[in-house]
Amino acid sequence: MGRLGNDAELARAVTAVSPFRFLVALGVFCSNFNNAVLWATYAAVTPSAAHYYNCSEYVINLVALVFQIVFIPMAFPAMYVLDTWGLRYSILIGTWGVTAGALIRWLSYLGSEDARVPLLFLGQVVAAIATPFAFNAPTKVCAAWFADNERLTANTIMSLAIYAGTALALGLGPAVIADDPQNIIKLNCIIFVIVFVTGLTTLFVYDKPAIAPSKSAQEESMPFKEGMKALFGNWQFMLIVLVFGLTAGSLDTYFTMISDYITPYGYTEGDSGMLGIVTIVAGTISSLVISIILDRTKAHRLCMKWLTVVAFAGALGFYFCAPYTERRVWLFICAVFIGMGGFTLAPIALELGVECTYPVAEGSSAGFLQTSGQFFGVIVLVVSNAFRNSEDGTLGNAMMWRLGVCGLAMLAVPFYNARSRRMDLEESSWTVDVVKG
Repeated sequence: MGRLGNDAELARAVTAVSPFRFLVALGVFCSNFNNAVLWATYAAVTPSAAHYYNCSEYVINLVALVFQIVFIPMAFPAMYVLDTWGLRYSILIGTWGVTAGALIRWLSYLGSEDARVPLLFLGQVVAAIATPFAFNAPTKVCAAWFADNERLTANTIMSLAIYAGTALALGLGPAVIADDPQNIIKLNCIIFVIVFVTGLTTLFVYDKPAIAPSKSAQEESMPFKEGMKALFGNWQFMLIVLVFGLTAGSLDTYFTMISDYITPYGYTEGDSGMLGIVTIVAGTISSLVISIILDRTKAHRLCMKWLTVVAFAGALGFYFCAPYTERRVWLFICAVFIGMGGFTLAPIALELGVECTYPVAEGSSAGFLQTSGQFFGVIVLVVSNAFRNSEDGTLGNAMMWRLGVCGLAMLAVPFYNARSRRMDLEESSWTVDVVKG
């Protein structure tokens, strides 16, 4: 740009990254971690949970589905709070609402046997109402607190909280239950304690630092209503909404039904928990590595396209391996591909959603994408349960259905070619970087 002509222009050119950004990211991470723990509590112990609550396995699957159903109508109020009231209010509502839901779930054991299921669902609904207030926050945190060469990595780490919480639930459930359905009470208690303790970190979350970390963070976002109109009118963004929704919905269904998929064929609940953990570990490692690379290369679009191929390959292999216990090793390899494709795509899509809609507020674009994931998650899960074999409980057709969903995402993503508006702004702007930490 040349020489700056006055102090006001110089002030706008100064950017800084605050060391406090890591505490903010930790608080948001823990909030979304807690959401996932409650969502996936019974995923690996569905038969035991059904026995304790004296209901069908389908009803236990509905416990997870409640999160997705309630998320959809609550998403728009949550977007409004995040983009108008601010990050801190949104995170506190999300965190302590989920904690209240966990407490109700645990205390359900004090009720009569007939009251257990209604109290279970009450706790789940309370937590589900609060969930979107924290779920949409990572992209907002990245824009307000992190420099342009840190954003995707930070978004990836905070987004991985969902899968870290899922991994904890998948591993903790079988370990605590130990083939005794009465241990559901103990499991619910442990979950509440975890949610309460980790929730304390959200007290360190604040809206934004004193000095913006990037040029784009200095700019004002569109008002909420105008931003909503801009999102609906941007067909490239809607394409990301479709790809993200299909991928996230199929991945959520995979975790919700992981024990249902494989236990009818001779696998154990412990196997299903381990399979989920392998998926999460593989996805976590690949997400972190790729996000660090993309923060430097900015090849977000190309990477997103290839990741849908990886996710499809994992779903295809899972379909052919799940019915045969002698293919156990191959099944776990397929789980690696599912994790690599699904996990890594999510933060990339969230960042691209901001890029192609800038200057729409980050909470609005992220909230729209997350709502898409929940919407498709409901559809994929409901249809999957409809495909359950009534005689032996197998889900071969459901796995084929999930494969088709992944295939549709793979076919749609090549049409995304929008320019990255926020990156263009920052590349064309002259800034003075005064603080590193």
